[in-house]
Amino acid sequence: MTTNRANAADEIAALLRERLPHLVNRGMNLNEASTLDLLIKPALEVLGYPPTHRIPEHGKQRNRLDDSCYLQPVTDKSDTAAIIVEAKQLGVNFDRNSSGEGRADSPDRQIQRYLKWHDASGRNTLGVLTDGVRWRIYRRVGRPDTPQVELVTETDFDFSSLDGNQSALFGLTPSLQEQLQKLVELLSWESINYRTTPARAAAPPTRRADALLAAMAGNAFTPADLLKNLVNDANVASQSNLADNLTLQGKAADAHDKDWEKYAYTPGLTIKSDTSTLDGQELRAVVAAVQFEHQENAGLSRPDVALAARTFANANPSRTAALLAYTASTSGEREARLAVAANGQVNMTAAFDPTLAAPSARAAADQLLQLLHQPPDELTAEQLMLPLEASQLRQLFYQEVNRWTTTQQQGKDLAQRQAILRHLVRVMFAWILKEENIIPPELFEQAFAHAALPKADAYHREILRFLFHQRLNVLADKRDEHTNPRINGAMEQVPFLNGSLFARHDDDDDLDLPAAAYWNTDSTQPGLFTILSRYRWTMDENRPGESEQTLDPELLSNLFERLITPTIEGAAAPLRQPQGTYYTPADVADEIVKDALAAAVRDYAPVSVSDAQLLALFGSSDAALPELTDGERDKLVRRIKGLRIFDPAVGSGAFLF
Repeated sequence: MTTNRANAADEIAALLRERLPHLVNRGMNLNEASTLDLLIKPALEVLGYPPTHRIPEHGKQRNRLDDSCYLQPVTDKSDTAAIIVEAKQLGVNFDRNSSGEGRADSPDRQIQRYLKWHDASGRNTLGVLTDGVRWRIYRRVGRPDTPQVELVTETDFDFSSLDGNQSALFGLTPSLQEQLQKLVELLSWESINYRTTPARAAAPPTRRADALLAAMAGNAFTPADLLKNLVNDANVASQSNLADNLTLQGKAADAHDKDWEKYAYTPGLTIKSDTSTLDGQELRAVVAAVQFEHQENAGLSRPDVALAARTFANANPSRTAALLAYTASTSGEREARLAVAANGQVNMTAAFDPTLAAPSARAAADQLLQLLHQPPDELTAEQLMLPLEASQLRQLFYQEVNRWTTTQQQGKDLAQRQAILRHLVRVMFAWILKEENIIPPELFEQAFAHAALPKADAYHREILRFLFHQRLNVLADKRDEHTNPRINGAMEQVPFLNGSLFARHDDDDDLDLPAAAYWNTDSTQPGLFTILSRYRWTMDENRPGESEQTLDPELLSNLFERLITPTIEGAAAPLRQPQGTYYTPADVADEIVKDALAAAVRDYAPVSVSDAQLLALFGSSDAALPELTDGERDKLVRRIKGLRIFDPAVGSGAFLF
């Protein structure tokens, strides 16, 4: 098998010149399938990957590659793919999903996830995201169990000479021949075979989570099938305490029949407690698998999963349950969460796709299954909850960001160290807005910087600084345009934020971080965006008694207060006492505020209402309201509405929030 690299570029150019006018000008339905069939598959053949060297997965179900391409015929392959391909509709935005909402399912994130976790991907595999005209190419770096992805290049061909309308669609780029030659040098069968034969990388140690995730990626499975993976018992389905569609003791499952399609459960582990037996029986945690109804454009919500976990826990004397909740559509779309309920608290993972689970979800699943399969001699409910504890994820994040900050501040004076800390908080705030699609996500993408800027190291100066000081901090009618039309266009929808976070300081212009400070994939010194992209972010702060493994805006305050003293003192560890910078965790703030509010309305509540009822009233939105007459209720409501709060040591606003 050979590819004539000299002629391949000309062949692809001829192919595109012949077929693009047909696609663009003759009204053909511009969808993913037409792009794949008319542009991308023929280009792959020119590059040396005929059908015998490809495994197509397009259209089988969601979260499947379009094509994986091999150096040998697929019937005789023993290596991982040379390239994996994700094809998109001509002209689609690579950095946003089709609905324009969120960030996780954008085409760019898809190809990066495939390159990290798909079975076809290996040590030397290249990931290709293309609409036939733009070709964004990534490579996988790092260890097999913790892979990272870095951009190789993005090519965007100039076909303006074909038709005046096409220049607006594809933009102006360097010469067609030069771009095509670069593409051939990177992707052709002959080039890859010459550079190296992709050998399958050493597999990471088999993890218990792999079997569970593999089962969920299948075409047909039941809650009972998944329960066997959870408790590691092939005979569990035949036990008398397991069945589908049972009514739970204590709280009827049919109260949730609008959400639950079917489920299976079994008493699982012996739980150590202060009273280790109840009526002569050991206390055991329930282990359950629950299938929720699949609803289009509706995810597996945190409240629904928390309610299900509490239902199983409350139906059991141990008041403890471990739960796998999931949805499965007929088209193969999957979403799942793991949760543990105990002592009135529910911990859970963020929702994840089991076919391409994020590292945090894989790690949490593996730790939980380790406890379920091989529990310690005296397992407590607290130990069972620990793998899904949000604080562990936060602590890991703090450590990574602290290392990044220390590296950037090294050798700097106080003003420069403060500028770096201020910049960090700005970036994280903007990142959360980006995850919610309030700020265009492409502004944080290496591929966008690569295409828009002559030098990548100009990113901080030309894009971030302009975003902060000329967009987020300036009213729309007072803004200056960016001299780069592509950057200016991407920032059109950036809102003005009424606050001082993004106001220009004297030292801001002296700060100019290189591109590596943002996108470096080196495990010893990862870039800031590399770190931030490893975590799931949410605008919703965790509720008392219910938390998920995500990062929320609350940690901005915590992180700033942890880093402010090392920044000022140049110290290695946070010495906050001299500055009085003490961060109050949300659960502590909740307790203090609850007590204060209950005391503030005590004299306005009827005597029949106990202190415990008042505390519950302010402590949980699920609390049962006390019995009150209309007059008593109105009096209490007027008092609550009339409360005014003054916090002279406001800090980051934990109590006021």
